[in-house]
Order: sequence, then C-alpha cells, then structure tokens
Amino acid sequence: MDAELLRLLLITFVAAVVADLSMVLGVAPFFFLKDLSKRAAATLSAVAAGMMAAASLVQLVGEGLRRTTGLQVWEVAAGIALGAVFYGGVARWVKVNETFDPFGLRATGGAAAVMIVAAMTAHSLPEGIAIGVAFGSGEAGFGIAVVSALAVHNVPEAIAITLALRAKGLSVWQCMGWALVTSVPQPLAAPFAAWLMWIFEPLLPFGLGFAAGAMLFLVVDDLLPDALEEIDPSRTAAAFTAGAVGMIVLGRLVGL
Repeated sequence: MDAELLRLLLITFVAAVVADLSMVLGVAPFFFLKDLSKRAAATLSAVAAGMMAAASLVQLVGEGLRRTTGLQVWEVAAGIALGAVFYGGVARWVKVNETFDPFGLRATGGAAAVMIVAAMTAHSLPEGIAIGVAFGSGEAGFGIAVVSALAVHNVPEAIAITLALRAKGLSVWQCMGWALVTSVPQPLAAPFAAWLMWIFEPLLPFGLGFAAGAMLFLVVDDLLPDALEEIDPSRTAAAFTAGAVGMIVLGRLVGL
C-alpha cells in the first residue's frame, strides 16, 4: 500500500476514534450528578446542530463547489440529495425494525433502550463518512474542523443516551459502554470513505455533497426537534447561531 495513503487512513482512523471517545465527556458528569438538566442538554444539542450545519454548508458544500466549474455543480447537488435520502432511509429502517436487539440490551433496558442505541448507532455512519471525506480531500485543516464539530455533537448525544438508558435501569458504566458503541461506525466508516476519495478523486465533489446532505438531515430530523422539546424556539435559535458562528471561527483558525 502506498505510504502516503496508509498515513491518510491512519490519521483518519485516529481522528474518528477521538470523535468517538468524546462520548465519554457526555457520560462522565453522571458519575457525580444524579441528574443533568434537560434544558442544558437540549441547549448543547442546538449548539451542535449549528456547528454541523455550518460544517455542512460552509465547509463540505463550499469545498465541493470550489472543486467544480460550470454545470459540474450538479455533482455536489446530487450528493446532498442522496446523502439526505441515505440517512433518512437508515433512520426509517431503525424505526420499523423494533425487534432489533444487540447484545441482549432488550433484556436489560427493554425495547426502548434498544431503539435508543440502534438509532444513535445508525446515524453515526454518515458522520464517519463525513470525517473520511473531509480528510480524503487532502486538507488536514478541513478534517480537523469536521471532527471538532462531530466531537462537540457527541457530547450532548452521550448525555441524551445516558439520560434515556439510566431511566431504563442501566448503570452509568453500562451507559458509557453503550454510548461508545453507538459511535463505533465513525472510526469504521471514516477510513473507507477517505480511501474512496483517494482512489476516485473525481468523486470528491459528490462525496462532499453526500456527507453534507446526511449531516443536514441529521440536524433537521434529530438535533433541532430534540432541542425544541425542552427549550423555546428563541433559545434554540440563539444556541444554533452560536454553534454556527463557533464552527466558522474554528474553520478560519485551522486555515479553511
């Protein structure tokens, strides 16, 4: 294997593992607190939504458009559409397959616990693809920005998982284990996506659009509705905007 390609795959894998391990930060407070404010968790979800939206539109889509000319813009647009369809299909599969029971989780926490873990695991796949595509573009700063957004997103996600599973009777250690499991698709998918972008470089604009479409669907279908369940629209909008601004500033700091 080409040494440069091997280096790219290793860096991508390590970055995705770091994003996965950020789940620990969301679970850790539960070792010291009996409960965590749902409003605080919802606010973090809105912040993460803003960061992911900015990463999708400003960085992923922006980079894709920069690499195309004239009518080639359809490649980015098609990628966005198919990425959204892909994520929507995965989410729907999880919802209709209620008997899905990994590692006997149903016996511990019931069907609801299975659905929580399955849903969170399913939507980690496009996140891993986003990491791989970002690093596969050949710009390390781009990859760092996307990983940073997903790492921040993983914190409220881990909080949500822990709140839900604790209510089903699981221990904090069990919650931490399942939180980490739900993000395993990130380090699994990221190197593969980076390899595809390396081998089939002409697919890069499409791949960037695909990752953006999946992330945007996640923001609108999951993160924002979760935030709006606990906090009012004004606070959600403020937190979303703060996240978007933070992501844009971070992108500038790493040279995007």
